[in-house]
Amino acid sequence: MDNSSTVAKLEAAGKTRSVPRSGRGLWALYALLCIVWWGVWGFLSKLGSDQISPQQLQILFTIGIIPPSILAWAQLGFKVETDRRGAIYGILNGIFTGLGMLAYYAALARGQASIVGPFTALFPLLTIALAFAFLRERINRIQAAGMILALAAIVLLSF
Repeated sequence: MDNSSTVAKLEAAGKTRSVPRSGRGLWALYALLCIVWWGVWGFLSKLGSDQISPQQLQILFTIGIIPPSILAWAQLGFKVETDRRGAIYGILNGIFTGLGMLAYYAALARGQASIVGPFTALFPLLTIALAFAFLRERINRIQAAGMILALAAIVLLSF
């Protein structure tokens, strides 16, 4: 996806932070760490959903996320962003994440982790559709083919 127009708009508004050239290649490391942490999270979520209700699991998840949140806040010098729109997006992010987590835990309580996990991992397709519709981001043919293959993979994993 081409997000250069979105980045240009943010840069013009002074809303971006520069990334030192030496840190630009770290995205892959962070992405791999994300896969590891979320992979363990998905597994532990299934174990938890077999023992307690989705609501209880969500409450305990929220308690568990406090230490990493404090660590992130400490890295920011215990300051909170004062941009109103950014703060609203951050809060909405938390609300939709919480709702998604409740639905995820309910799905795990009733289904197999080997199907629920990959199926819910299709959420980027909605992100792409929203970015296409509202941010005017474009996808190329290869990306569109990847989206189709992702949908086909879910069909195959469901058997």
